Amino acid sequence: MERIILDVDSAGDDILAVLFAAANPNVKLEAVTTVTGAAGPIEQVTDVVLNTLSLAGRDDIPVHAGAWRPIVGHSKAAMEAPVHFEKTLTARFGDRLKKFNPPAPKPKRAATPGHAVDFIIKTVMANPGEITLVTTGPLTNAAMALLQEPRLAQALKRLLVLGGTFTTPGNITPVTEYNIWADPEASRIVLNAEVDKILVPLDICEDNRVATSMLTRDDIADMQATAKDNPVLEMIADVFPIYIDIWREFFGLVGFPLDDVITVALAFDPGLATLTDPLFVDVLIDGHVSRGQTVAYRGFQILPGGGPKTTRIGTDLDGRRFLEMFKKTIARYERAA
Repeated sequence: MERIILDVDSAGDDILAVLFAAANPNVKLEAVTTVTGAAGPIEQVTDVVLNTLSLAGRDDIPVHAGAWRPIVGHSKAAMEAPVHFEKTLTARFGDRLKKFNPPAPKPKRAATPGHAVDFIIKTVMANPGEITLVTTGPLTNAAMALLQEPRLAQALKRLLVLGGTFTTPGNITPVTEYNIWADPEASRIVLNAEVDKILVPLDICEDNRVATSMLTRDDIADMQATAKDNPVLEMIADVFPIYIDIWREFFGLVGFPLDDVITVALAFDPGLATLTDPLFVDVLIDGHVSRGQTVAYRGFQILPGGGPKTTRIGTDLDGRRFLEMFKKTIARYERAA
């Protein structure tokens, strides 16, 4: 069983990742930590996680709030654009957008005392070689933890990072993916760290080459056909059709990509993906279009450069097996008769 700390920004598929991690028998979810990102301020991000765990019946899982802003970031308007991008779709979807990243209601419980970064450091250092950190949002918390505790990289079992793109067009600029772009300085710190990493780029999540891994209305209907009393599935069926439609309309995908869930699944079943040999991956921190671009050091170059070859990059995915795993995990929320 994989012991995981899940670091999220609560943007759509983060919700599904929390539900997946909380119910999957291959995962011991040590805690969920939160970071400001595509869902908005840290209060919104944290409340969404608390409400999600209550829905899952897992109020026993600690939730620690983390970084409320990136280390550097971008202009205020640029940073807010991903949070409010659905406003550009108002004419197409109208009132249906009310179910897309709505303000979280007041949770039944408060967040666990203590900052996310302190929790990550304390837990990993107390359990060397046993904890896998899975990040599905901006990398601010992970970077701050690595900076504050130099021994952390060697104490982690593994680091799973959802972020970057290499062949698939970016979702922020043509060459950048949101999580890396949102905090390029933090991303560079994390990807330069000497710890075993799996990087999950858009190439194996938000590309129709891996369409079999995406959630569609048919998939929701298939799950409903065999469910009798599953409150988690009821929420998915109510909330996520608008996500499916937006990703079809705006990004040209066949369904809603489950990037964050894929990243959690690879923490305990890396065989779901085709991975490169360990490479050095860096992040560009200059330029407008290129700031936040991930660069993998492959082949042979004349100019000196590079760093620790500690990152395996996902290049393909067994989408059918993954989606079946997701459906079976959600089915575990079925209430006993």
